[in-house]
Amino acid sequence: MRLSCRSLAGLAQLVAIAAVSSTATADPPAPDSPQAVFDRASEAAARGDCATALPLFAQLAADARIRPGTLVAGAVAARRGICLFATGQIDESAAQLQAALPILKKAGPEFTVDLFEAEQPLGGIALRRWDHDGAVAHYKTALALSGAGIDRVATLVQLAKATAFDGGEAPLGYADEALRLEQTRPAPRKPTIATIHTVKGRILMNQGRNKEAWAELKQALALSGGLTRRVTLDEVAIRSDLAQAALLNGDKDAARLYLAYTGAGRIQESPFVSPVSMVPPARGPETGLTTDDGAVVEFSIGDDGDVSSAQTVYTRGDHTVAATFARAVYGWHWKPEQIAAIPAFYKNLVRVELRCTNGAERISGGILAPIQERFLGWAAPYLDGFDPGAAKIGDGLEKLAALADRAEREGRLPAAVAALATRSALMPGWQTELALLDEFDKALALAGQAKLPAEVVNAIVVFRARAASGLNPRARRRASAAGRIPDGDAALLVAARPELANDALAQDTLLLLSEGAHSRKADGAAILSRVADDGRLADHHPLRQVALLRLADLAAAEGRLDEAQGYFGRTGLTEQQCALIGVEPAMKSDGVSSADYPMEALRYGFGGWVSLEYDIDASGRTRGIRALIAYPPFIFAEAAEKVAQGVVYRSSYRPEGGVACSANRETVRFSTRQP
Repeated sequence: MRLSCRSLAGLAQLVAIAAVSSTATADPPAPDSPQAVFDRASEAAARGDCATALPLFAQLAADARIRPGTLVAGAVAARRGICLFATGQIDESAAQLQAALPILKKAGPEFTVDLFEAEQPLGGIALRRWDHDGAVAHYKTALALSGAGIDRVATLVQLAKATAFDGGEAPLGYADEALRLEQTRPAPRKPTIATIHTVKGRILMNQGRNKEAWAELKQALALSGGLTRRVTLDEVAIRSDLAQAALLNGDKDAARLYLAYTGAGRIQESPFVSPVSMVPPARGPETGLTTDDGAVVEFSIGDDGDVSSAQTVYTRGDHTVAATFARAVYGWHWKPEQIAAIPAFYKNLVRVELRCTNGAERISGGILAPIQERFLGWAAPYLDGFDPGAAKIGDGLEKLAALADRAEREGRLPAAVAALATRSALMPGWQTELALLDEFDKALALAGQAKLPAEVVNAIVVFRARAASGLNPRARRRASAAGRIPDGDAALLVAARPELANDALAQDTLLLLSEGAHSRKADGAAILSRVADDGRLADHHPLRQVALLRLADLAAAEGRLDEAQGYFGRTGLTEQQCALIGVEPAMKSDGVSSADYPMEALRYGFGGWVSLEYDIDASGRTRGIRALIAYPPFIFAEAAEKVAQGVVYRSSYRPEGGVACSANRETVRFSTRQP
């Protein structure tokens, strides 16, 4: 992003007036004066040299002669924030631009250009953070400030992207206006026109208008030079979109052809398949996803193994669904040495086909349910009729945030705690950043001020521990360095706190959440036994049932069937009631042969992998097979599902021979390399 030169003169004059200098204003400024530093920084920023500009802007920000809150300080913060955004320093950019915005708004029409240039990156920051409403608001403000003519083009394109999943004609209207304006130039820019056609094609695909999408994307391809063996990342994106559109139109051959010209699936070792963390989003009220929801997500991987950016490019869901899938991918992580083996071209633009998992229901969702129910029973009178179970997740989170802010301003601390903690408790599948811990910490602080009951505080402590345990690797490193989370398993350490000793529900919830973190079966079994034998809970309490079922499976896996029968009998459950809870049986036969490789993929030289999810019945057979994550998209999902039909596991204990394991995960790899 380049800063406009149009407002530099006015800003330079402003700095000159504000500068404290003994030199007469007619004389050249001293080399270290605010005026001279600002001139150098502005000139560098205007030519796109933010590496030079940023240290100079930082020097100005620290200069005691420029007082905080003044128009000069606001102008410097805005310019600094724009450069920080251009260099990918998103959090730092947001802080600078948010500080500058109120100052520039008060400065009058003279600073309209500067306000416009601050609103643009703020829209981009919101878009990268999957904040749909924030992005649309900033871009609409920027559009109003841009006036008429070609200055509107870039903002219109961004508005079209921000509203791509909203449905209706508005997103297409933004794209069409951008196209008309760009074509009024004496020399219209082909890359910009190609971008507009690409954005319009994606909007049309997301609306199910696939033939129209195909036509738009074909125009984008022609403007970018057609199908050649030389390719840029922008061209890869267009070809990937064309492959998607072809598939949606039922033309599988064209889909494979265009995908072949992206280079996807050409890394024989498939290093993407062995991440440290690759968790798909969960189905259910926590995320708002249903079994039918799916997406294609585009992302980049940094040298540290973290996903550096992730955006959904296709889904038939709304912007909330799109954000949920992108957030999940943003939490993925690989070992740096794995990523070092991948050519930069391939890791800068990766696409996967993604569906939601049922697995979270089997584990954490069921364990958290009792304490969530207890907390919501207390919180409900403070939530102004809000129903967490019935609310759509995106709208619900916004309403709860507004309710919490209003209650805190009015001094109604219990209501603020109820809204904050309910909002945070609804998001256990989304904890990709430390902001979630911030909300829990604020809720705990307000609960302390309000002297709320111990059961309320303990529930929030449990929710926070669950979020801390689920942080993605990037956030975990940051939280650990800042002393926000303890070394070791957060849930187990919190369970040992004396203040939880008299709260069986909170303590046992934490113990069960920690059980899966133990590599030694004996340690996990000891925790399970502690919960299963906890007489403070009712005999058939859900937490005791979870512990007993897991103990039954452990015993059965070691051939101790009488012991397994005893554990199962103590649960008071029927076979159908316990099907979602159990350990994974051992694989007996993988059922994979060379005949499973799709011939069309072999013809194009594609390699790839599919992460599958399926249930396992007590006889060891697979049921309900679903492809969760597929790389590259469109190629191997169907073949992998067929492979899973032949997979056989050793039988696992269930009295009536039903489902022994729900939402089991396995990965099927496809490689053209000969063994």
